Amino acid sequence: MAERGERHHGEAIRTYRLQVGLTQAQLAAQWPGGPVNPQYVQRVETGKKHIADQETLRRLAALLDIPLWRFGLSEYDPFAPHNLPGAGLHMYAQTLDAVECLVQSVWSLRVAALLPEAEQCLRRLNALFTHFRRELPPPARLEARYLRLHAQVLRLNAVVAVEGKQYPAALALYARMQAIAEQLGEPATLALALMSTGAELERAGRKREAVDWLERARDVSFGASKQVAAFVNSYLARAYASAGDEPRFMRAAETARTLALHLGERYGDGTDFIYARPSSVLAEQSWGWLELRTPHKTLELRGEIAAQIEHDGDRRLYAWIPLDWARAHLAQGEVEAALAEAGEFAQRAEAMGSPHALRHVGRFVAQVEAAGHAGLPAVRGLRERYGAMSKQTP
Repeated sequence: MAERGERHHGEAIRTYRLQVGLTQAQLAAQWPGGPVNPQYVQRVETGKKHIADQETLRRLAALLDIPLWRFGLSEYDPFAPHNLPGAGLHMYAQTLDAVECLVQSVWSLRVAALLPEAEQCLRRLNALFTHFRRELPPPARLEARYLRLHAQVLRLNAVVAVEGKQYPAALALYARMQAIAEQLGEPATLALALMSTGAELERAGRKREAVDWLERARDVSFGASKQVAAFVNSYLARAYASAGDEPRFMRAAETARTLALHLGERYGDGTDFIYARPSSVLAEQSWGWLELRTPHKTLELRGEIAAQIEHDGDRRLYAWIPLDWARAHLAQGEVEAALAEAGEFAQRAEAMGSPHALRHVGRFVAQVEAAGHAGLPAVRGLRERYGAMSKQTP
């Protein structure tokens, strides 16, 4: 008989029996090796009868969907953690190595504008973390590296949600990322979580909130790497521009640019899970000048940004950047040039397969029409193909 307070396998058997909806009598009828009396099951579940046979335990695990570690039959034994074999630790570390490699692969696929392929890879990551939540014991799921990778997988799910125009879902995922970051206590992960929330709030037009979140991210980034600081400052510059604060925009943009260009190739190597390139920092500056109604400064950056995008090989940014040129030309009254750039952006957005980008095509068409150019053939062509995007809820 189990002593008072002693853990026994019967506890797990009862918990999972109830989860799968079996009564003690039903489990007794399906007991490995042949039916048993229901009172036998009751004695097992209360700890009055112990099961030591591993084959029986494994068959019960399969029948009741019990993780093997609950019976001490995997490398993770919560009842005797000091007996964890070295091979198990090695396998755990190797698994997390593979997870980190998958995270890097998803970002690389996004940079290459291969969004469907990136989403397919992310689905595999999500399935893996679903398995982790079910199979790993709590100590393994509280380990720092596991938490860090889990936070980054949530971040990837959020950016994919944005591509699918699921903006509230993205904010919810960033909130979960922030909770893990606070539990982890690492400045890099927390700064990225705060920055991501701020960027989504800016996208939603909540400008003052966006600045507050991004300033918090900037402050936290002081304790992280220069890669993180460059990334955060580029988005903070965007928020300042959106709020009409040119002095702070210029200061944050210059900080981001100086840090990114000083870091050179190291900026985009995945350090602290930063997979952007220096071209992305310049692109935020370009966007900021548009928000500040100085489109000529956006066009002045064109050659430098185009060259940096080519150097960085960022195909996703290559797809997006014509929208900046289109907006800049339209602001200067250069309608034909604006429509030419909008057409290029539309083709690249369609090839990339991003509903989020295609929505911006529709919004731009609506701006051109509002400026009194609805009758132009190029406008009608864009409206017929992409105009419905402008009517969809952000």
